Amino acid sequence: MFEFDADLKTVDTGVWTEWGGSQFLIAHISNMKFQRALARLQQPYRSKIERGTLDPKTNRDILAKALAEGVLLGWRDVVNSKKEPTEYSIENAHIALVKSVEFRDFVAEFAANLMNFREEQLEDLGNS
Repeated sequence: MFEFDADLKTVDTGVWTEWGGSQFLIAHISNMKFQRALARLQQPYRSKIERGTLDPKTNRDILAKALAEGVLLGWRDVVNSKKEPTEYSIENAHIALVKSVEFRDFVAEFAANLMNFREEQLEDLGNS
């Protein structure tokens, strides 16, 4: 049965998932922190966006920054290219999202799939 006022707390706080041997805390793409970051970062380019003339590289950078600020909230067991442990920060998240198309696509696709957040809620209900 559809419950229109169901509260998915994990939309904002995120859920842990695995990718590439590491764990990532990812929030849903509808959360307000991401939406505000995206709007703020797009603002200087609004006219180019509306005309469809924004450089794809700039568009990717805006998306990566917004994902780093509002969607990718944490990580565990991440290493840099020298195989050194890398602590989570918004700056490090932005770098990872810019450098790896596959990682950026994974984060964006996971964040867009609401079922990822409902499944976590159902698991939480089963554990209580």
